[in-house]
Amino acid sequence: MRSILLIILAGVLVAGCSDSSAQLNTVQAFPNLTFQQPVDIQNAGDGSGRLFVVEQDGIISVFNNHENVTTKKIFIDLTDRVASGGEMGLLGLAFHPNYKSNGVFYVDYTANNPRRTIISKFNISSDPDKADKFSETILMQIDQPYSNHNGGQISFGPEGYLYISMGDGGSGGDPG
Repeated sequence: MRSILLIILAGVLVAGCSDSSAQLNTVQAFPNLTFQQPVDIQNAGDGSGRLFVVEQDGIISVFNNHENVTTKKIFIDLTDRVASGGEMGLLGLAFHPNYKSNGVFYVDYTANNPRRTIISKFNISSDPDKADKFSETILMQIDQPYSNHNGGQISFGPEGYLYISMGDGGSGGDPG
């Protein structure tokens, strides 16, 4: 009997907490810009105020973080090495905690032949809005035999370690 009363009380409390008059409004942040399959947005933490949008097909764009911005630049184009579609592609971007002084950033992308996830390090070029595409250092390759459940978020923790999230490798039955 006591457990039934607790369940009823919990239901009443939850029902009383909901506000049916609450409105949720969305606002397009950058109405003058368009992106194809954006999967991530990052700030380099360098004080420049720029934002970087990761597009699944292999493009990272950079633009000033201003509501009325009308132009973006290609920061790096990795379409020649990224296998995209479904749950594959350029999936993550992380700037080194000392990016302002060392110009280092990391990406997570899917590649073919064989299908795998690649974690790479890149450097900035002399132009702060352009990465050096040919500076790639592959740090890790993980077999991903299926095109789904790849995952790909990467981020630096407060202690300076790079954290990498992965999917389970895909296919039915969770092949592991």
